[in-house]
Amino acid sequence: MFHHAAGGYAGQGTLCGSIGACSAIINLVAKDDNKTHNKMISDLINWYASFNHPTAQFDSFCKYPNQVRKVPNSPLCHVSVSGWTLEADTEIGTKERKDRCAKVAGRVAMQTVMMLNDYADGKFNPVAPAVSAQTSSCLECHGPEEDHNQQGKMNCNMCHPHAADHAE
Repeated sequence: MFHHAAGGYAGQGTLCGSIGACSAIINLVAKDDNKTHNKMISDLINWYASFNHPTAQFDSFCKYPNQVRKVPNSPLCHVSVSGWTLEADTEIGTKERKDRCAKVAGRVAMQTVMMLNDYADGKFNPVAPAVSAQTSSCLECHGPEEDHNQQGKMNCNMCHPHAADHAE
């Protein structure tokens, strides 16, 4: 059902497919008048971007244990995978990269289940870090309360290197 999400949706490198698939499940379970599903999905995305992937939790049944770990600082597939391949000194088409992404997908699914269990128990609280100071500074002028010409919460400096100078 979510095969199209592989490679950041049809190989386009956009949102990590595991986030998209798990977001759909969160939406099915936690959609309510308080928009809890959006809070949970936002937290999942922020968690993913700040988590040191991949963990060794699945190494006992994966082909490539003890892989290099890297915080992606983004929910985008191309940023996450490209950063990891550079850090691991490998290439995108390798089996090592595919193993890494399988571990990441497993950990995202695991995180989603933990979040949904907390939701079912009435104990859901966001676990991911809040928006960075840099991004918060950008949103002061470009967010919903001002120009409203920006809707993301990712690290602005990744794509706009001059943003750090602008915020000072």
